[in-house]
Amino acid sequence: MFNKRILWCAVLACILMGSMGLARAGNEPGEPLYTWKYATLAPNGIGWAVHIQDLLLPMIEERTNGEVRVKIYWGGVMGDDEDVLKKMRVGQLNGAGLSGQGVAMAIPEMTVLELPFLFRNYDEVDYVREKMMPVFDQLASSHGLFLVGLIDQDFDQTYSIHFDMTKIEHFEKSRFICWYGELEEHLLKSLGASAVPVNVPEIATVIRQGVADATIGPAIWQVGSQMYSVYKYVNTSKIRYSPALIIQTKDDFEGSIQVNEYKQILLAERKAFTRTFVSRVREDNKKCLEAMVRYGLILAQTDEDDLKEIERRTRPVWDEMAGKLYSRELLDQVKEHLAQFRTKE
Repeated sequence: MFNKRILWCAVLACILMGSMGLARAGNEPGEPLYTWKYATLAPNGIGWAVHIQDLLLPMIEERTNGEVRVKIYWGGVMGDDEDVLKKMRVGQLNGAGLSGQGVAMAIPEMTVLELPFLFRNYDEVDYVREKMMPVFDQLASSHGLFLVGLIDQDFDQTYSIHFDMTKIEHFEKSRFICWYGELEEHLLKSLGASAVPVNVPEIATVIRQGVADATIGPAIWQVGSQMYSVYKYVNTSKIRYSPALIIQTKDDFEGSIQVNEYKQILLAERKAFTRTFVSRVREDNKKCLEAMVRYGLILAQTDEDDLKEIERRTRPVWDEMAGKLYSRELLDQVKEHLAQFRTKE
């Protein structure tokens, strides 16, 4: 029997926390010097929120000797990724935890990591992340941001009401939610699918009203939004990897020497934090997928011949987006690191 508690404990959250708006607090005994404001789509007490509370918050408090307090706005009370980024621009918030959609909005160049069938597994993801963190830091800086963490959304799956999505003709007959922007639109069109652009809060309504009948997304989100009860099929062929980000405005750390020291603390802890955090999130996504299958979703995976054809149809998207969302040089760097890793393997 399907256990809804398993689904909810794994969590919603198009990911992560966000917003580190820095404010000077009163220097009363026991009071912090600074309050960092965060905002997230994740509901308090489950999934992503638990990992933030277990890993990130204690580290910040300990490594700043209690001089920093983190205030988190849970459950999307500050809006979706687009809303939070707007609040950052006007100074109401100074940071964000972003889903793959938000990554494209905040640092468009990093959509290079979201290309269809770019990565085969998480070992490749981890290798490229480690090799290219200096490049990603520079990209964030060029947009006025400090990259607190580059983490995972998921190897997103394909969900459908009508088809198991193992054939090109299944895509051609489907109307897909398009919530990722230009890159996702090109991906869908390369497969002959219809793209229905919507914002994240509208996805459930659009699907339930029959305006669209398929989507590409993370297991955690399907569970948290309860969309698993609408779909019939889930295809786990790795159509794309989606990163997530924790970002802050550079001004938060460059405004004073003391805060700049906190930046160095976070940088020193970032690698170990990221390793532990992504390990937990990957396990959450795995459990969510297993729970949905136990609930009744039909699990599908495309066979080798059909997968090669789908990959062939989507491969031109890599070059079509070069020079638009990311530079060709950046794409070549990612491809070079992947080639090096695969040679070693």
